[in-house]
Amino acid sequence: MDKHPRREELLKQLKLFNPDDGSNPSYQVMLEFGFDKVVQDVANYTHLPVTGLPVELDTILLGLCQQFLATHQLLTPVADREGDVKSLNEGDTSVTFKSISEVYAELQSVNSLTDNYTAQLNSFRVVKR
Repeated sequence: MDKHPRREELLKQLKLFNPDDGSNPSYQVMLEFGFDKVVQDVANYTHLPVTGLPVELDTILLGLCQQFLATHQLLTPVADREGDVKSLNEGDTSVTFKSISEVYAELQSVNSLTDNYTAQLNSFRVVKR
């Protein structure tokens, strides 16, 4: 798989947004996975090769990557991840949390190109023949 030409520079910027506090031994692997996934998704969406993504997309890549890491809690150790509340009852206090599979299914149904990223990416999209 081809690597983004400015990968190391953008990973450094991403590390500034997400400082390593030492609590997650998989920090570097997850950061790189998130970045590589977002880059590949953008390349697939725009029909541009990873090595041909213009510098003008760098801030969009960082924004999408930051959103992806946060929503999937990839940099948070599994034991520290917040569970999503499925239901609450007040009488005799009952809290039900969603299972990991339910959360994953919901995340899969959400378009990862949010925050108007789709409109921005459309400016760079190439018609596929």
